Amino acid sequence: MTPRDPDLTFEALRDAHVAALFGSLIDGVEHGPGGAGYVWSRSIPDPTLNFAFGVHRPDQFAWAGAAALGRARAPAFLARDDAEVALLRDLFEPAALYPASWMVAWPRPSSSAAGGAITVQAAPAPGPDFERVFAHLSDDPGVRTHLRRFYIPALRAARSRTGLAPLHLVLRDATGPAACASLYLRGDRAGLYNVSTRADRQRRGLGTAVTVAALREARARGATQVFLQCPAGGAVEALYVRAGFRTVCAPTLLCTSPP
Repeated sequence: MTPRDPDLTFEALRDAHVAALFGSLIDGVEHGPGGAGYVWSRSIPDPTLNFAFGVHRPDQFAWAGAAALGRARAPAFLARDDAEVALLRDLFEPAALYPASWMVAWPRPSSSAAGGAITVQAAPAPGPDFERVFAHLSDDPGVRTHLRRFYIPALRAARSRTGLAPLHLVLRDATGPAACASLYLRGDRAGLYNVSTRADRQRRGLGTAVTVAALREARARGATQVFLQCPAGGAVEALYVRAGFRTVCAPTLLCTSPP
């Protein structure tokens, strides 16, 4: 498999991402002129869940800005590559740029076991043990408040969708729920999201362990490809590389105001 495979294009992975989170963290997609689009979340204001794509021209830029402002969101634009970043820079001066890595793994039956007890919940919304991890993934009080105010309610309100099988994994160590992850399976492809380790249990390899467990679970349920999105560079991307992922797209999120 190479980045030129149809399943690994920017457009294919973008659409798979939206389909995976539609009905939980993402609420809709609007379509504009010339193939432009706007992805939006009703309850979460972050630009990673409220962004325009396919914007190259002034009329598309104006449409996307109106779509964002009409939902009380600061306009943000996802550029597929450096060429699209340059086109958008001709239209506005970004206040912030966030390079991302869109990564894919092909899980094998021989994936090693996780270093802890894993429970798997097949349901649209995760359970209390998952929340005990996810709500405490940072020791920053502002981050925890943001998660409790926006993300936890959106995850609790997730609804079932035909053809989508959500799974929520929790890894327990001697202290209790310590790491978590979500899989959204559609056919032979799965999206990996919400990979988190409690702040007081980090730097013990638990993030890698729950990621490996998620790959094993995806394979057991018929997925031959698992995709994810993460910030480019740094410890998070390195974790996924250790688990067997590789980058196939490198888009950039351009924001009109600092998040």
